[in-house]
Amino acid sequence: MGIQFKDVSYAYKGLKVNYDAIKHINLNIKPQGEFIAIVGQTGSGKSTLVQHMNALLLPNSGNVVVFGQNLPPKKKEKINYLRQKVGLVFQFPEYQLFEETILKDIMFGPKNFKATHDNALEMAKKAASIVGIDESLYEQSPFRISGGQMRRVAVAGILAMESDILVLDEPTRGLDPRGRRDLMKIFKNLHEKDGKTIILISHDMDLVSEYAKRVIVLDDGKLVFDGTKENLFEHPDFYSFHLDLPTPLKILKHLEQEAGVVYQPKYDFDTLLNYLKEASHE
Repeated sequence: MGIQFKDVSYAYKGLKVNYDAIKHINLNIKPQGEFIAIVGQTGSGKSTLVQHMNALLLPNSGNVVVFGQNLPPKKKEKINYLRQKVGLVFQFPEYQLFEETILKDIMFGPKNFKATHDNALEMAKKAASIVGIDESLYEQSPFRISGGQMRRVAVAGILAMESDILVLDEPTRGLDPRGRRDLMKIFKNLHEKDGKTIILISHDMDLVSEYAKRVIVLDDGKLVFDGTKENLFEHPDFYSFHLDLPTPLKILKHLEQEAGVVYQPKYDFDTLLNYLKEASHE
């Protein structure tokens, strides 16, 4: 088992009252082969949930088990290694970047986990190549590049640690359409070719529809759905989850009502286009 939540709750402490961020979460995530989207309204507990996956936060009640490590840990039990097993890319990459050059920033994780300089350099260059960072950028400051490039550097820094599970908090926020496609292609390849489990937080239901195999829905800190994307988008009470349908399904529903096109769910634009081409020749 990769990550297991057992009746986990967490509350942020306030001056007068505590804020319950997640409540009684039970969840199992495999160490390999999953592509999961975590969705829900702002404030539903998504970021709090994933920060428990590599021990950035520890539960107030219940237990999280990450690759066999129980959280909260016993006294003096070291848990920093979990941040290598489960790599988390924050939605604001500038929060993760701090070294004077791009290459040094990518090398930081492996060196922090005791890799030699030469090994860290090799791992960093490999990760940089995966995300499309050219060698000509290695010695540039990570703060003098575009937002899209900063996102790639942040992702490369996690990939360099060779994490088993990648957790991505709104990884495409602020990117243009081409940037979104390029970055999601990287994650798709890591999932399909290397078998990595990918966990994606996103408000973009088009991304969720196209890439996710499994969707977890949070509402007011509670897990209200955990299943396939097909079951989610065809759920009879879908709108009770306070989510929007992805654009391909909206188009198909509109065409069914206005043009009599038979509704068959399609979850990305390519398959939608192919279906409409076939339907137009019938």
